[in-house]
Parts: sequence; structure tokens; C-alpha cells
Amino acid sequence: MKNVPARVTALRALMAMRKIDACIIPSADPHQSEYVPEHWAYRKWISGFTGSAGTAIVTSRHAGLWTDARYFLQAGQELAGTGVELHKLLVQTQAEYVDWLCGQLKPGQVVGCDFAAFSLSQVRMFEKAFKERQIALKDAGDLISEIWEERPPLGGAPVYEHPRKFAGTGRGQKLRKLRELLRKSGADGMLLSALDEIAYLLNLRGNDVRCNPVFVAYLAVFADRAELFVHSDKVPAKLAAVLESDGIICKAYHEIDDLITGLDPRKRMLIDPGTFNARLALRLPAGSAIELPSPVMLMKAVKSTTEQQHLRGVMVKDGVALVRAFTWLEKQLKKKKPVTEYDFAMQIAQFRAQQPHYVGESFDAIVGYRSNGAIIHYKPEAGTAARIASRGILLVDSGGQYLDGTTDITRTIALSPQPERIRKQYTAVLLGHIALADAVFPEGTKGIQLDVLARHSLWQMGLNYGHGTGHGVGYFMNVHEPPQGFVTAWNQRGQTPFTAGMLTSNEPGYYEEGSHGIRIENLVLSIPHKSAKGTSFLRFDTVTLFPIETNLLHLPMMNRPAVKWLNAYHKEVYRRLSPHLDAADRKWLKSKCKAI
Repeated sequence: MKNVPARVTALRALMAMRKIDACIIPSADPHQSEYVPEHWAYRKWISGFTGSAGTAIVTSRHAGLWTDARYFLQAGQELAGTGVELHKLLVQTQAEYVDWLCGQLKPGQVVGCDFAAFSLSQVRMFEKAFKERQIALKDAGDLISEIWEERPPLGGAPVYEHPRKFAGTGRGQKLRKLRELLRKSGADGMLLSALDEIAYLLNLRGNDVRCNPVFVAYLAVFADRAELFVHSDKVPAKLAAVLESDGIICKAYHEIDDLITGLDPRKRMLIDPGTFNARLALRLPAGSAIELPSPVMLMKAVKSTTEQQHLRGVMVKDGVALVRAFTWLEKQLKKKKPVTEYDFAMQIAQFRAQQPHYVGESFDAIVGYRSNGAIIHYKPEAGTAARIASRGILLVDSGGQYLDGTTDITRTIALSPQPERIRKQYTAVLLGHIALADAVFPEGTKGIQLDVLARHSLWQMGLNYGHGTGHGVGYFMNVHEPPQGFVTAWNQRGQTPFTAGMLTSNEPGYYEEGSHGIRIENLVLSIPHKSAKGTSFLRFDTVTLFPIETNLLHLPMMNRPAVKWLNAYHKEVYRRLSPHLDAADRKWLKSKCKAI
């Protein structure tokens, strides 16, 4: 990005004026969102790196970007010529840039950052690490805004209700449950800043973040009322009246500051230090905060019976759309018509849009042809996307947002016969996918304990992949949803016990730079399994419905349980999808679901 050097120079000049020796620029916003409105895309603006995860550091002599293995190839390409150096994280979830700063700065020097863009837990971690080196930490405020010309405004799309027939549980019932949990924790109320938690709790949705149906707001929940802090022009008068009748008062977004500074010091307010921003948290009256993980996070993660029923229906719709998209691709290639990665991404969205209750894509589709498949979060652009030909392999990762659920699916398909080396890699990925999908485990087992199932076959070949094996998925909500997941790193998503009702992705992969990428992803629902001797067990029920490529298999590696699982899965895919297809698509599906 040609403007990056000038932007870094401008920031350095401002830092010198404010006597700041190093500035930390994160990916997050004041709500600790993974995907942020363009208004808060500070790290993208200052570095040119467009990935969803990464931290920029600017000192008087160095500009660097720290990101994890998912983005090494992408970051290397996007940072070229900017003067920003790529620092590759060894562990995906660790703030290794803090150690770098401690090694670069001298005692008495100052690190500045915008406390509003970091959680309370993060700022405390900074303070502890820097204090040991006699380095000062300063809340520098929003420095970037002072030099960012033509900064995008916050979106003005209206907030709307998520219909009760899809939400299943009314906002009143959800608020009553939360208040009961707060009473048990000794809290008089709760302050929420995570956008997905607020949207879930109030059965509201918005369009402030691309592909994520959330809106920018804060929420304060008390025993007798709730106060929603949101830009006033975003809530239609009719909806505001409905909310008020439910005991929810709408206030201006910036008035959250007045609420916090005016709180009765005798009242105890629960905050989640991992999501509540440090600037607001540090303004709370002394001793008034009860710091616990947000109970709303777990409420949201455990899908209700109604949500689960709708999700199963959504998987049928999504599978039908994908059948039509992939048959379309095959026809274009047979006719030798030009199709780019971008064309196919748009075609997938178009077929999804034909399904009832479709709202949009749950993320920008990853369509990686041949070597582009090795760029884990690759996004094809209209002007630069590769043309897909009838040779090599193609990785397609996409998802849809529907009023009745959220989808996320990855398939890797063969466009021509592949060498044994690649077929062995693909089969190892599939064996890991099946091992995890077929797992039975005691309730309370954590993702970090299950992750090895997905990697075992690859490890035996001396291979691995640099991303988590799976993440929680929302219900007409963010496609990446804490707290559960399958990861090797020691972080929250790996440490959250599984309970019945959680929806999680199962997506092992393998990637070779300059050659190809392989990933197979389905969504799995944790459901009760038979129990014995007082121990409750769970298993995973695969709910995604679309055939898995069999032309890439190295059959000698497929053991009997894996063959049995794959054939049973394909039988179910055909049974569920075929009634909704025309004769030609049904014939295609039958060939793809043929038993091995």
C-alpha cells in the first residue's frame, strides 16, 4: 500500500510531540470485535495488512506487524514495499510483541496505546510486563484519528428485530435468566460491550460490521431495567417503543461514559475483563467491579432446541445452494468458459441468495485455486483473481447468514487427477476430520484435549497446519464465536469445556506454499451420548450437508471406520438434499455421494 510509509511518518511525528517512544495498534475496536467497522480499522490503515488478526508496532526506527501462521503468506504479500516488517508469531494467541518491546526499549521510555481498543486483561498484562523493565505504559487515546484523513464514518444502517419464530427465546426470558445468574454471582448489574452478546440478548440485529449482523452499542443490565447505548438514528421509533415496553431504554452511544462515572459506588457491576475495554473499566468506581467471564457468552454458545431445529433446516438450504454452485462451475469448465476465483465466489453468494431467509454471506468467500489455496484466509479480488482451469485442485471456504442460522463450510476438490503425494495429504486431512467428527467424550472435555484427533494422521506423516482446528459458530450471528473451539494453544477457546448444544467447526487442513491448500470443514453440534456409571458423555453430530471429494483419496490409507463414516455421511447428504434438487443436480449429487 503506497500510502503506508507516509502514514507511519505522520504517526511518528505525533508520537514525538506526545513523548511516546512506541505505539501499539491492534486489530480490535472498543468492543473487542474480531471483525471491525472500517471506522476502527486502525491497524489495516497504518500497515496495509488486511487480515483479521494482527498487531502493529511503531517506534522511531521500526514499524512491524505481528500475526499468526494463518496470515504469513498474505501478510508477506501485502506488506511488501511498505517498510513494515513481518514478525511471525510462534504461538497464535500470544502477545509476543510485548517481549519484543521489552527487549527494544530502555527504562523510562514510554509505550502508548488507545486503552479503548484493548481489554482490561490486555492492559493489565502490558502493565505487568513493562513495569518489570521500568517501561511506562500510557493511555495515548485515539492517535490514529488525528492523522487519518477521510476516515470512514460509523455505519448508519438501522437496527432491526430478529423474529421470535427464529430466535426461539424472547428477550424478556433471556434477560430474566441473566439477572438470575447475576444475583448468584453477587452482582447488582452487568455492563456489556461485546456486540454479538448485546445482539443475542436483545434479539436485535444490525449491519455495522461486514458479514456480521451486529450493531455498535453498549448495554447496561440492572435488576429493574436495561439501558442500550446506541447511536440514536439507528433505532427506529417503533422499535424503540417496543424495547421501552420491555424495560429497555435507548440512550445515546457516548452516554455510556456518564453512566459509568455516575454509578453508585455501592452497586456491584459484573464486567468481563477479557472483552470490556480498559478505558471504560478503569473509570468504574473503585471496588464496584465483579470480574468474571460473561455469562451471556455461554448462554449464546449453547443453542436452544428451536435454534438447533432451524440450524438443521439451514444446512439443507445451504447444501442445495452449493450443489447448484459446484455444478455450475463444472459446466463452465467443460465449456471452457472463463471463470475466476472471484466469479465463483459471487456465484456461490448468488445461489445462496435464492434460498429463503438469506441475509448475506457470513464472511468473504475464500476461493483459492492451486497455490492460492495455501493462503489460508485468501480473498479473491475482481481484478486480480486467478482463472480456474480444469487442472490442479481448488479450495473453497464459504458461509451464509440466514435469519434461521449461520453456515461455514470448506471443500477441496480435484479438477484433474493428482499425484499420490497430494492424495496422501488429502486423505490424512480427511482421516483427522473423521476422527474428530466421530469422537465420543465425557461432558466437560475441552477442545485442547480433542485437537490431537484431527492432527494425528498428519503428524504421522511429519505434517501439520498452523491454525486452530475449529471455532464456535453463532446463530445468525458472527461466524467465529467464543468460547469453545479446538486449538493446540493454551487459550480460552481451547480451555472451555464442551456442553450439549454447542455448534463448532471441524476444519483440519494442510498447506504447501506455492503449490496448493487442503481443508475439509463441516459444522458439528455437540449432543448427548449414552452415559454409564454416573458420567455423562457427548458426541458430535455433523450437521453440514455437502459431499466430500473422493477423487482425492488415497484408498489404502482409509481404514474401515473411516470408510463407514464417509459412506454413512454421503448417504445422509443425498437423503436430505436430493428432494430439493432437479433431475440434473440430483444425478450430480448421486455421483458425488457414491459409496467407496
